[in-house]
Amino acid sequence: MTTPVDDDDLEIPEIDFSQVVWLPNPFARKPGERHEICIDGAVGYQLRLIPSNKVLASFASTLDAWPAIIAAVEGGRSPRTLSLDWLDADGNTGSISAGPRLETWARHNNDPHPDVLPGPRRIAEA
Repeated sequence: MTTPVDDDDLEIPEIDFSQVVWLPNPFARKPGERHEICIDGAVGYQLRLIPSNKVLASFASTLDAWPAIIAAVEGGRSPRTLSLDWLDADGNTGSISAGPRLETWARHNNDPHPDVLPGPRRIAEA
């Protein structure tokens, strides 16, 4: 059951959104920019084969790792057998990602910005 209330303090004011200024997202990817994963204290990264723990490649950054992961998968290696690890100065390691999720991350982070059109842009002259 609803009861009418005659109290001006309970009224919801109308908001005029036509005066709102929308600012661009400062964290959005720029055209052609790739994403990098940085782990605090990591001095390197390695692509490891699981379950044998054989190191396939070492990298200074994850930007260098993305093309290698994609090449390994396209070369016939199963994504389930790959793991990307970080290495610190003391020799400690830890896994960043492994398996099909690693392949998805590599493809997403290696690709250029989705709004970038392939090839040169041409501006029509009037």
